Amino acid sequence: MEKQVFVARERELAQLDGLLQRALAGQGLVCFLTGEAGSGKTALVTEFARRAQEQYADLAVAVGQSDAQTGIGDAHLPFREVLGQLTGD
Repeated sequence: MEKQVFVARERELAQLDGLLQRALAGQGLVCFLTGEAGSGKTALVTEFARRAQEQYADLAVAVGQSDAQTGIGDAHLPFREVLGQLTGD
């Protein structure tokens, strides 16, 4: 499988990096990434996580997802997914 090229999202990556720096400084936060289907949300967060883990080897990354069809009935699903990943459940 050919490696996907990631382009033209440096501004968004810089914003995410700013949030990471705040978290590393002890300012806890949650970031929600929203957008239309196919707009590159998954590619953006995947690239950000890859870069962050290269820079910080002990960084734990967890992702929760929700969508308009399945997420309406369970607004807490993304949080449960993240907590499950971080706790090993």
